[in-house]
Amino acid sequence: MVHRIGKAGSVLAFVSLVLLAGAFGGRATDPDFLMEAFYAASDSDEQAVAIEELLVSELDPLDIAVRLRAGRTYSADVEFGWAVHSNDGPDGVARPFHVFVPEAYDSTHRYPVLVDLHGAVSQPAVPVETLVPRRALWEATSAEEGWIVVMPHGDFGATWWSETGRANLLGQLAFVKRRYKVDENRVFLSGFSDGGTGALWMGFHDPTAWAGFVDIYGHPTIAGYGPYQTYPRNLLNRPICASNGAYDELYPASEVELYIDQFLDLGIDIDWTVHPTRHEIRAVELERPSIVAFVDEVERDPHPARVIWETSDVAVGRCDWVRIDEIGDVGNNVDFREENVWPLKDEIRFGAAFSYLGPDRGFCIMGVEPWTIAHFAGVKAGDKIVRIDEYPVESGYEVAEIIDGMNPGDPVEIEVVRDGETLLLHGEITPIEPIYPRTEPTGSIEAVAEGNRIDVTVRSIVRYTLFISSDRFDLSRPITVRTNGTETFSGVVVPDARFMLRQAAADVDRSAVYEARIEIAVPPGE
Repeated sequence: MVHRIGKAGSVLAFVSLVLLAGAFGGRATDPDFLMEAFYAASDSDEQAVAIEELLVSELDPLDIAVRLRAGRTYSADVEFGWAVHSNDGPDGVARPFHVFVPEAYDSTHRYPVLVDLHGAVSQPAVPVETLVPRRALWEATSAEEGWIVVMPHGDFGATWWSETGRANLLGQLAFVKRRYKVDENRVFLSGFSDGGTGALWMGFHDPTAWAGFVDIYGHPTIAGYGPYQTYPRNLLNRPICASNGAYDELYPASEVELYIDQFLDLGIDIDWTVHPTRHEIRAVELERPSIVAFVDEVERDPHPARVIWETSDVAVGRCDWVRIDEIGDVGNNVDFREENVWPLKDEIRFGAAFSYLGPDRGFCIMGVEPWTIAHFAGVKAGDKIVRIDEYPVESGYEVAEIIDGMNPGDPVEIEVVRDGETLLLHGEITPIEPIYPRTEPTGSIEAVAEGNRIDVTVRSIVRYTLFISSDRFDLSRPITVRTNGTETFSGVVVPDARFMLRQAAADVDRSAVYEARIEIAVPPGE
């Protein structure tokens, strides 16, 4: 049986509260009653009414914040085991999802959530019965570990790397958070094949609600699909548990390893394992111990001291407490290294052979390989390389390491000594097409909080917003914001009840309550 998340039940609950308010003779003023009405609201219209009731009640904003962090009252009367619900997506299509609640569930405790995505998502919608056998993947583990498991249905109209798919998953997660007492800092997105790729895609584009991502036999290139440009640096915000099969005929580990190595070079927290299998669902069984340990050990910090975010579309402009509101070049930019991922980057060679000529002459070029960096820059046999960009070269051994740290297409300056004369040669790292194309302007932001000071560096951003929580900042003292080295805000931030309630309604997250916001217009450059 499919239980649809429509408006009927929530509207009845909301109307009942409104009628009850009338029974009290006009507007109810009891704080508990008003908060329950807020929690009972299921859509934007109902939420707007509930928020206005709270605002006119003159309930103190700090009291509202305390109540939002305490959260709603959860019923102890829930069904254990599996149930099927349905969510209306932004395209108007109702898609089912399966929810497992362990028998030990107790509404006074918070529970981790694992959202598990199936593969072959680019096909027509499958009936509920088709996904039922998949339940066996996690039922015993979730019962033993005390997890709530969610298994959504995707299809070609709501692939995991689409806006509809993203909205569908977040809508289903919000439903689970409203019905069950969830530990919001231990919510994980997992999947096999297309599902693993979908988990990685969410890490690229909307990690705020998630503690971490589990990519089982997915592929990083497919995670570049969808309506938004993809930026590897966004994966710095969350840890990833990933795996691939050595004999996988679709996504062989030998191919995926190239991209994993580049993720690791960027400092991304990704734990990658290779299993001796083909593209088989039994990979879940092999990964189970690692995933259980991952869910047990990883806990989201909803207010991290450092947030990095890059996007070309403000529809995916937020990560945690930082949001990009408008992208554009106002002439005030701090240089960000453009990071991407390239195929066959390991084949980029400087293209010169070195010979040691003794302590007086050191290492000199013995020969140059055609069609390489050295060849196009004009390096010749007999040259002694002194420097590549800002890096000094004392022997031939440093050259490969310096080149490996650069990106395809980067310009390179080579200082050489030739026949006693110092020359500056110019070339570029062999250009190849990155796997994540760039066709639209990129807005980049990095915010670092230390005490009540926030240092923000931006590129191609006109406006941005910082969400302010007393869990991160001392609201009794002034907060200072510096943007690209210039002070752009300084003062005591006053709690804003309307903003706080609206954001709480959108996030459904007791662990990330924001009393106020600071909106910054980036000052133009000189």
